Amino acid sequence: MRHSRWCGIAIVSTWLFVHTVSGAQSNVASLRADEWPKLLRKAQNGDHKAQVRVALAFKNGEVVKHDSFEARRWFLKAAEAGDPIAENNLGVMSYAGVGTDRSATEALKWFEKAATAGIVEAKFNAARMYETGDEVPQNLGRALNLYTQAAEEGFAPANINLGQMYENGEGIPRNPKAAMKWYRKSAERGSPIAEFNIGSMYWHGVGVRQDYAEAAKWFTLAAEQGDAKAQLAVSDLYRLGWGVPKNERTAVQWLRKAAEQGDAGAELTLGILYLRGQGVAQDDSIAAAWLSKAAEQGDRDAQANLAYLYETGRGVPLDLHHAYLWRLLSLDTSTPQNDEKLRNLASQLSEADIAEAEHRVSEWRLAHVTHPAEIQDLSPDPMQ
Repeated sequence: MRHSRWCGIAIVSTWLFVHTVSGAQSNVASLRADEWPKLLRKAQNGDHKAQVRVALAFKNGEVVKHDSFEARRWFLKAAEAGDPIAENNLGVMSYAGVGTDRSATEALKWFEKAATAGIVEAKFNAARMYETGDEVPQNLGRALNLYTQAAEEGFAPANINLGQMYENGEGIPRNPKAAMKWYRKSAERGSPIAEFNIGSMYWHGVGVRQDYAEAAKWFTLAAEQGDAKAQLAVSDLYRLGWGVPKNERTAVQWLRKAAEQGDAGAELTLGILYLRGQGVAQDDSIAAAWLSKAAEQGDRDAQANLAYLYETGRGVPLDLHHAYLWRLLSLDTSTPQNDEKLRNLASQLSEADIAEAEHRVSEWRLAHVTHPAEIQDLSPDPMQ
């Protein structure tokens, strides 16, 4: 069971780069139009705090027209005076390519400056770049150091990522108990990500005694906050009767919540349940609709099942061309010719139909270039 980007059991790595530019920003009072002339004069006279406030006004389109380039210009002035909030903002803008060309190296430079000055978000941001080696040299030791600093200052996302490093043994020996400690600190602040991760550790018995009832408790806490992965996990527990009374209806209710949020694993599972009539009224058309949603997100099991529906005409018009297309998409790109079902479909199509389908598959893959699939959920075995 996984949640976002994790290399171990249900670990989530949180990014702040494009969500916020500084923790202090949330405490900034709204700016009135009559205050602008005085604020601008102070900024022009070298007041670095005023320069940051002017930059934020341009960044947010507050009183003045939104202008990312002007925002960056004022952040630079404040940063030259050593303002750490400006430095962190410049890191965010450099990372995202807002008001300037995107540059991970430039972003890391500014994050390090702000981190040295004590800005906790900058510590987290720099740590995240060092951890992943995101267009900068990977440095797990520095990542661990910065995450630890941020976590000890009570920055909840750092607790989660620090837990990830201990759970996966990234640059340090694996230590599930330490991972659990950091997850709990974040969960105490109501983080659904941390709650999910704790639930997953109880599910698998990693660092703790395996306890499905305890897993259900933590998953439910996260699910009630709207976490789709947790909703899918709760659904699995009710479907299996692990840690909670077996209840197909409740399982489907939670599953639908996750699917309606666009979770591909939930869409796949819900589609299969409709194919089987398991916990829901059997309906091939509804099954096809959910499987299509998951298939469009690149879920290979959903693509294989959708190919089966087109091949048999279940819930969709019988269409061997579409069956071939989705079957091909579901396969490893290096060995499609070894698939017996694909060869069988090809034998019933013209060369022109095959060429057209293969062209569409190539276009689809180019339009959906992503990192390798990282989400794996407990689901019913797909139909093959």
